[in-house]
Amino acid sequence: MNFVLSSLSEGLLWSIVAIGDYLTFRILDIADMTAEGAFPLGAAVVVSQIQAGANPWLATLLALLAGMVAGLVSGMLHTKMKIPALLTGIVTLTGLYSINIKIMGSVPNLSLGDSATVFKQLASLGLTNEGAVFSLSLVCFLLVCLVLTLLMKTEIGLVLRSTGDNIPMSEA
Repeated sequence: MNFVLSSLSEGLLWSIVAIGDYLTFRILDIADMTAEGAFPLGAAVVVSQIQAGANPWLATLLALLAGMVAGLVSGMLHTKMKIPALLTGIVTLTGLYSINIKIMGSVPNLSLGDSATVFKQLASLGLTNEGAVFSLSLVCFLLVCLVLTLLMKTEIGLVLRSTGDNIPMSEA
């Protein structure tokens, strides 16, 4: 049963990256690889902050903000510097590799060991480790799906969909 829960948990977490890719590839019709670089950026921020003694929930929030900044940089390179979207994603992805190493203190791999994590805090509520990871993964996945569903029903969602369908019209 542990194998099934851990597989489902990992699949749910990676599905959030897939949703990000879906938005850029299908909705916006832009080949952007920034999500693949922002995901490890978040991990680097969380691990470095937890090792520095920060609250795991605050570290997770900082990781979210770091991913947003990575997306902002990618968007600015594409829109303001007129770099093609695919090249922008590749440049951002490549640059984030070096930034991730720098964030982790020039060490390519950090261990959390016995450090407090959000999963361990949830496990202290009576869940197993696998149950805590699965529960939080499921909540994150459902939140992302809910936010995107609500976003696509707004005027901004309409603009996103129309941009992918007809780029010259969306620029008007």
